[in-house]
Amino acid sequence: MVATLGGIPIFDINALYLVYGLGFFTMGVAIIVQIMQPSQLSFAKTLWLLAFFGILHGFSEWGYIFVPLQAAGHEEYLVNLSVIHLTLEASSFAFLLAFGLRLYTNKVQLYAGVPIGILLVWFAYFTYFLYERPLAVWYVDSEIWERYLLCFPGALISGLGIWRRQLEVAHWGEKINRNFRDAGIVLLIYSAVSGLMVPRGDFFPSNILNNQTFLIVFHIPVQIVRALLSIILSWFVAKILVIFRMEYTRNIEKIEALQLVFSERQRIANDIHDGAIQAIYGSGMLLERAAELISKKPLRSKELIEKVNVQLNETIASLRRYIHGLETENFGQEEFKEKLIEILENFREACPQVSITYQIEIPVWFALLPGGQEHSLFIVQEAIANATRHADCTHIEVEALGDNTQFNLLIKDNGIGNMAINADDFHEIKLTGHGIRSMQHRAQQLSAQFLIEGTDKGTWVKLHLNRVVDRCDQA
Repeated sequence: MVATLGGIPIFDINALYLVYGLGFFTMGVAIIVQIMQPSQLSFAKTLWLLAFFGILHGFSEWGYIFVPLQAAGHEEYLVNLSVIHLTLEASSFAFLLAFGLRLYTNKVQLYAGVPIGILLVWFAYFTYFLYERPLAVWYVDSEIWERYLLCFPGALISGLGIWRRQLEVAHWGEKINRNFRDAGIVLLIYSAVSGLMVPRGDFFPSNILNNQTFLIVFHIPVQIVRALLSIILSWFVAKILVIFRMEYTRNIEKIEALQLVFSERQRIANDIHDGAIQAIYGSGMLLERAAELISKKPLRSKELIEKVNVQLNETIASLRRYIHGLETENFGQEEFKEKLIEILENFREACPQVSITYQIEIPVWFALLPGGQEHSLFIVQEAIANATRHADCTHIEVEALGDNTQFNLLIKDNGIGNMAINADDFHEIKLTGHGIRSMQHRAQQLSAQFLIEGTDKGTWVKLHLNRVVDRCDQA
């Protein structure tokens, strides 16, 4: 169908309806895709109504094309298709009115009840006069009233509601704020050209304000303006939907920040547990031993007390370095070996009922490995402390051996072992102690294999690390 102005062809009306419907349909689909994602924005809870308006109204505009084509030569088809077309169009306007009311209230009886009530009143009129008037008159009157009762108030309230939401989204930036404002303006204009500009009727105000009057005054069909507004509104709605991507990005940043905080808290907990707490625990064991010797060997008891004093001072100094953000001190190969032997000797002194033997041969590359000394010392401390406290053992053997390609750390006791855990099992086992988690975490920091094997004959704690040449050379 070609529309003319003064006998001059100006546009294909079917192509115009196609574009008009496509604009709203695209807007509806875009909203549906977006609101399927979770959002904390209150505005997101209202958009599904606008999406249904866009999709239904897109189909109804396409009805202006397909109803005449399908009903050509079949009047009985025309009546049925006209009923479906008008019902679809009125329903789309009802969703628009519900969207506008939802912007003002959360009460479902208002934002859903009012549009449904108006739609039912319109439908009653619509069906009552279906066979009481000529088909053309009935069709025009039904379209006029659906636009007056649903489209005009729906677009007007929606435009004002979106305009009002500017304050709510102001903190998302000036562009988002401006898009809300412009979308509100478009809907206000749409309320006039689609809600007040109706087919010519025989009653006021449709006999004055109608599509023909608009064409005479502005020299363009009102359908062109509606089609342009549908495209512009879709554009601004797409811009508004950016706020959900911004929210998603902001949520990801929050999650990452929380993960960093959790990771840092975990690291601090591990460091305090494996450093200060273990050192204090060792000092306490030495003090208990000193108390046992104070009557029989007072000089030896005094030596142990002095050693405790030195250890506590070292612990205080270590905590001070930690508070000031200093890294754990790294020793040379021999110094590292001596530090490990010192830890073992302290346990041997504090627990005379437990014999402790050891073999230590530290490769140079492991002594230079970032974190290697710190993590391995803490694992040895934790494993021996667990054995002396919980395993009821009488013998502990420590092996720290390596060559140019690998390093193996083994702590085994002859106590009561009752568990077997490897690195892959930690996410499946509920661990009640912090120490085992800490050992496993430190092994992960070294990218080492970690294993705990327990039987009724004792427990083995194993750490295996293969040398990575590039990493070690960087050290």
